[in-house]
Amino acid sequence: MTDFNPDSLTLARERRGMTKEGLASACGVSRRAVTDWEAGRVDNPPLERISQVLDFPIDFFLGEGLPELSERSVSFRALSSLGARQTRRVLSSARLAQTFSSWMDREYDTPHPDLPAISDLVPHFSVDDPDPTASATALRRLWNLSDRPIADMLALVESHGARVFSLQPGDHEVDAFSFWGEGRPYIFLNPDKSAERLRFDLAHELGHLCMHQDISTAGQKIFEVQANQFASDLLMPATGVQASIRGQLSLADVMTLKKLWKVSAAAMVKRLHQLRYISDWQYRSWFIELTKRGYRTSEPHGIAHEQSSLLKQVLAMAREDGWRLNKICNVLRLPEDELTYALAGLVVLPMQGGGAQRPRLEGHLRAV
Repeated sequence: MTDFNPDSLTLARERRGMTKEGLASACGVSRRAVTDWEAGRVDNPPLERISQVLDFPIDFFLGEGLPELSERSVSFRALSSLGARQTRRVLSSARLAQTFSSWMDREYDTPHPDLPAISDLVPHFSVDDPDPTASATALRRLWNLSDRPIADMLALVESHGARVFSLQPGDHEVDAFSFWGEGRPYIFLNPDKSAERLRFDLAHELGHLCMHQDISTAGQKIFEVQANQFASDLLMPATGVQASIRGQLSLADVMTLKKLWKVSAAAMVKRLHQLRYISDWQYRSWFIELTKRGYRTSEPHGIAHEQSSLLKQVLAMAREDGWRLNKICNVLRLPEDELTYALAGLVVLPMQGGGAQRPRLEGHLRAV
């Protein structure tokens, strides 16, 4: 019998967004009893009942726990609007997704993380002002992106070792977040957003990962401003945008440019104003018009969502090796819905027990 792990109980409770009082009531015990369980003062709590209430397998509460993830190490897009319980719920979800990421690395030869630090991009930088434009320009040069549109932002970050997962439906108020965990960069996205906004979120979080390593960005707007600037420069480099402009610009041209650069209409207008291709008056009037057309809340006639080639390859190889999602979850001691939601919108999941044809594999991924 493997020993009970009180930290795993705390993680599962926080993942379900429950208070100690709520768990105590559902289990028919006092709050003091739950406090004792989580403090490790009880060797054998009623795990069968706890498992039923929290919808986690009993094995999850036994043995070694998961790596810690502190709030200070995470760059949240909307941390100021989150309560403490919501924050802990989201962090616990990220810790669970990390277990699948670690499984991928154990079973298959996945891309090694090689995201540069700010000191690699801009040798002479200030911690308070890392120069997002210079950082993005240097990264484009380092990754041989020239000044053309990035064809697939998701494939780009994954090819350099970043692990991308989706937020669960109940966590979408977070918008997006990123962190470094055990030497690997992680990005979590809201899959309900338009493809253009997800590309910008990926670039934004990439900016945090490169520029703000070992810096707590929580609650400080300056870091969000820097990450936004990094994303704009990365997705719409000044020289590339200049080369794609012909004559006097109109709002119709914005629609052409946004499709070319695969960004939202709002992001394109902001970039054109920032680069001084349109006046303040055009900027304000065009945003009013975009709002009327519904471009501030969605992206009509937008591009298709990017899919994860990494996850597609891993799941295809895993399926051939006899790994179904439920088997992976059993080995990792995870509720199956946690993994399903983490992959949602990023890859088409195979049906359990189905005979789906294995997709063609690309790249260097191989079993180990």
